[in-house]
Amino acid sequence: MVSDRSMVFFNATRLALRDGQLTNGEKRILVKLAHALRLDQDEPKRVYESVLSGDFKSIKGGVLDVSEMRLVYGQVLEAMLIHTDRSEDVLAQIAYLRMMFGIDDSEHRAIARSLDRQLEEIVHRSIIDEYRMRLNESVDSLRDVFDSIKKLTKKEQKR
Repeated sequence: MVSDRSMVFFNATRLALRDGQLTNGEKRILVKLAHALRLDQDEPKRVYESVLSGDFKSIKGGVLDVSEMRLVYGQVLEAMLIHTDRSEDVLAQIAYLRMMFGIDDSEHRAIARSLDRQLEEIVHRSIIDEYRMRLNESVDSLRDVFDSIKKLTKKEQKR
C-alpha cells in the first residue's frame, strides 16, 4: 500500500506516461487525483518533472490514512465515470490507484454502491441510467485491468 500523497501521484503519472504521452482522459484523471490528494499547487508539476527525469528519491509528501485513500479512490472513480472516455489507459489508471491503495473487490463494490446512491446529487437525471450502466461495466472492466496490472507489477518486482 502506498500512503505518501506525492508518491501516489508519482506512480500514477509514471503509469500514464509509460507510452510517452498523456491522453485527454489520463490528464483529467491526473488533475482530479492531484486535487483529491490535496497536493500543493506546484507539486503536480514537480512530480511530473521527477517522472521525466527518473528521480523518485526526492518525492516526499504527506501521509494518507486508509479512509482518505478510499475517499480519493471514490473521487477519481467518479471523475472517470462522468468526465472521461473510459479508455484502456484510463481504466489502467484507476486499477493502479486501486492497487496502490490496497482496495479489494468488496471495497471497490462498496465504493461503487456509494457512488450509485449519490447518483442523483452528482448527475443530471437524464443521464442517470447511462451513468449506472458505466458504473456496472466499469466494476467488471476494472477487475480485469486490476488483475493484469497486479500480475505485471509482480513480474517487475521479481526482476
